[in-house]
Amino acid sequence: MFRRIELIFEQGEIVWDDKPLKHSWKQGICGVTREEVADAWFDRLAGPNRTLPNNSRFYFTEQGWKEVGRPIVNACQACGQKYRVIKIKERSVDVEWKHELEVAAQPKRSGSRDGRLRRASQKIWM
Repeated sequence: MFRRIELIFEQGEIVWDDKPLKHSWKQGICGVTREEVADAWFDRLAGPNRTLPNNSRFYFTEQGWKEVGRPIVNACQACGQKYRVIKIKERSVDVEWKHELEVAAQPKRSGSRDGRLRRASQKIWM
């Protein structure tokens, strides 16, 4: 089981240049966040050593959830940051990069089995 934390920001909750932002959004933990939340994960996650596809998302492994994910949730609750936890099964995504605490995964390709594209045998008829 992989878990991902998404932080939720409501309209007007963040002020930029003395103006409240006019839309709501959600993001992973590495973007704009409160200091308490950033302190819970900063310097504890490795991050990939190569570029990844744009549709990759980071998830915690079971060990990562115990060591890093739960403290982040506790920090969110303590400072009032809205969040949601998304759980997915390991076999439902293609893992692009893996570390003991975190993985980068993307949705399985359509028509894939075990993360690999199936190729129909091609016969040429003349």
